Amino acid sequence: MTAAAEDTPWLRLARISGDHEENKRLWNGYQKYLLRPNTHEYQRQMENPKFVDIVDLSDAEIHSIQTEIPDLPKEMVWFNTISLSTGIAEIKTDLTSDGFYFAFAVFIQNTTSKGLLTLEHAQFAAGLSAIECVFENDLNAIGASFGSFTMFMECRFIERTYFQGAKFGTANFDQAKFNDICAFDNAKFAGRAFFTDSIFTNSANFDSVEFHDVTSFDLAAASSAAVSLSFKDAKFFEHPPRFFGRALHEDTDWTGVKLPNAEAQAAPPRYLLEDDKRAYEQLRIKCGALGKVEDEHMFFRREMELTGRLSPWYTRATYWLYHLVSDYGYSY
Repeated sequence: MTAAAEDTPWLRLARISGDHEENKRLWNGYQKYLLRPNTHEYQRQMENPKFVDIVDLSDAEIHSIQTEIPDLPKEMVWFNTISLSTGIAEIKTDLTSDGFYFAFAVFIQNTTSKGLLTLEHAQFAAGLSAIECVFENDLNAIGASFGSFTMFMECRFIERTYFQGAKFGTANFDQAKFNDICAFDNAKFAGRAFFTDSIFTNSANFDSVEFHDVTSFDLAAASSAAVSLSFKDAKFFEHPPRFFGRALHEDTDWTGVKLPNAEAQAAPPRYLLEDDKRAYEQLRIKCGALGKVEDEHMFFRREMELTGRLSPWYTRATYWLYHLVSDYGYSY
């Protein structure tokens, strides 16, 4: 294989043959080879069945890879990163990494990806950081597992983005710009999810997504037009979503959404419950302004639950009775 001028060693390894399955086998096997000397991290990642299933490369195959790509790292410690774009400003051709296993943290910054980027069912064991990047073509990360920390900060997605069924720990999409359809259906955010100051130009779909910690859609400067967002059947386990400063579109869908229950609200400290109350208040006000009565009252009921919980002990019985008698005015 003759390396293109814009390629880095890691990109050359990802495209080392003309067959995707062979590329995946060699990439994953080389990841296992590089990680093996780091005994503790190797054993930790062995708990991942995807890592266990990787077939070891032979010494001859390792030697062949290193001969063909002489500047590819031959050893790494656990805190080293796979820098996909060091020394180049553009990734000009498609990059297909379906099923690739990334044993080390992946880093990409100030890079324009001109081709289709496919990360379907890829495994990022140590996280992915993409900063100030432009994705000019579709990004397909369906079913990808992004590890404990993911960053797409200040990135611009020109075409469609697909994160359906993806798994995240903490995810940071701060100041990201989605120019086309954005789909996160059935994704899971085990940690915090930040879409602060992100701009959605087209619709965004968060149907059946699990949010297990703080989720922020706050917008510091309400300069972008409201677009259709769908949270149908989404689950917010610990905290309601925060929409301070962001306008809601009249077609925002909260059908079947699950909000934190009383048990979840009993755990956080008072200051977080106060933040949650303010979040419900904002959502109530925004839904009320749009005439969405059912949604307005749903957030009102949650706001009243927290108001009662946070009120002095001698007034809590009033809120309890209000809930018992009429579910905060929702029923007779």
